[in-house]
Amino acid sequence: MQQSLHPMFPRPISPSLTLRQMRTTDLGRVCEIQHQCYSSDFHEPEAAFASKLRQSPSSCWVACDAGDLPMAYLVSLPVSPGHYPALHADDWMPPARPTTLYMHDMAVMPALKGQGVAVQLFTAAHQYTIRSGLSDITLIAVQGSVPYWQRHGFAVVPPEEMDEAMRKKLASFGPDARFMRQVISLSYP
Repeated sequence: MQQSLHPMFPRPISPSLTLRQMRTTDLGRVCEIQHQCYSSDFHEPEAAFASKLRQSPSSCWVACDAGDLPMAYLVSLPVSPGHYPALHADDWMPPARPTTLYMHDMAVMPALKGQGVAVQLFTAAHQYTIRSGLSDITLIAVQGSVPYWQRHGFAVVPPEEMDEAMRKKLASFGPDARFMRQVISLSYP
């Protein structure tokens, strides 16, 4: 059984899935997975996913079953302060000099929860962050996921450490959403 390469995620990864770059032909399935995992407030249209994938295809992944059917996905984007995409936006443009990898959306089919699929996706993002020379990974935790991300090395960023644009973006995700960050150690092998 393959092991995770990320030190924060030492448990085994599901051997029945294959990780690959997301393709535009996956977007319908990505929306289906999102609808099963998130409340309707967070359902993004396919055009929003297409825009993000078009702008950063090397930082978006799917975990597929033996028939190449996506069972989980991660849309992450290289960003810098002031260049985070809005929820539902179909016009995001990458910054000239990104500093951070933003994990915009990750979802795993409910039947696969607890099998290490999220670990597999996060490991890909972590490795991308290191290869790209980015300083950290950020995300907006929703639906009570703060403890999960804290267990995996993320810390809540206090509102006073955010600029006004980020506070507004965070507010668009609802009152329980939290902006979180993990600083990347470039000494990781």
